[in-house]
Amino acid sequence: NRGISSSMTRITFFVSLVTVSYALPSASFAERTSGKLALRNVNTRAVQGFQGDLSRKSKSFSRFQTKKRVPSLHLKTDKLPVPASTLTPFAPYSPKPPTLRQKLLQFRRNNRGVLAEFLGTFTLMFLGTGVNAVAGMGGINLVGVAIGWAFAIAMAVYVAGGVSEAHLNPAVTLTFAMFKGFPWKKVIPFMIAQMLGAFAGSGLAFLDHKSGLDAMDAANGVVRATTGVGATAGIFTTFPASHVSTAHAFFDEVLTTASLLMCVFAIGDNKNLAPKGNIGPLLVGGLVALLILGFAGVSGVAMNPARDLAPRVMTYLAGWGPEVFTAFNNYWWVPIVAPLVGAPLGGAVYSTFIDNTQDDKKPDGFN
Repeated sequence: NRGISSSMTRITFFVSLVTVSYALPSASFAERTSGKLALRNVNTRAVQGFQGDLSRKSKSFSRFQTKKRVPSLHLKTDKLPVPASTLTPFAPYSPKPPTLRQKLLQFRRNNRGVLAEFLGTFTLMFLGTGVNAVAGMGGINLVGVAIGWAFAIAMAVYVAGGVSEAHLNPAVTLTFAMFKGFPWKKVIPFMIAQMLGAFAGSGLAFLDHKSGLDAMDAANGVVRATTGVGATAGIFTTFPASHVSTAHAFFDEVLTTASLLMCVFAIGDNKNLAPKGNIGPLLVGGLVALLILGFAGVSGVAMNPARDLAPRVMTYLAGWGPEVFTAFNNYWWVPIVAPLVGAPLGGAVYSTFIDNTQDDKKPDGFN
């Protein structure tokens, strides 16, 4: 307080000198000059004293802040209960590795569409080839086969349709990528899942009917025959009729697959007369039954590379041998290539003549 009072006194004296110096206009130049010099000396000493007071108070406040209010952050190692050399720093945080269940759940979240295609195609082939096995053993006729495959397809679509749109067919996946905005990056994963599902489904059906197939082989005196009397390879894969050439069978597969995709586009077109509710899968199954009844006598109406190639590989491994690939003039490639040609053709026909969804490119169901 004494320092502040002294500074205020000096400032007051300085103001008084300025007032006296300029309040006497009649004073001589020498008198005014001597007064200004005196004022300058007084001003200099006052300012220096005031600055000194502020500097001392600032240092005092800084020492007060540092020593009294701010705690020390330095560790006093001489007061620790254990030697400082034995202390270790805290280990950095590291999360626990995920468990197997967590890994499986993450895989399912990232691959729901692929898993749905696998399970849907598995369901299709397990049920469908089971129907074929019963028919091959003389249990049902062609009408029964057509009805069985119709419901097999419907059930497979109900299994996977809400997740992946239930392509169940590499030719369908390719066509949807070309005309319906399906992501191209998912085409190959979907096709692989469909192949694996078809292999697993037909393989499980074979294991379930193995005893019946063994009995047929014993009755006919053959072992896993592909052609001729007692042939059973056609239960799982397709072959043309004996009077049909390879070119004719190729044309038939292109035609039937194009018809399939054209009608599938119509069933799923909400801007056309699409069915209401969830009866679409039943209509697709009915469509396949119609194609079986109308064209099975030509090429076997595979219309699906996964439906034919995967079971063909399965029969090769299950004892039928390489004849499943070489029979009927190396027919094995026709049910693979022809549907991949026919499906986009059917999609192009419907998109050219009927489809109204090409403006927005993505119909309902693809987000």
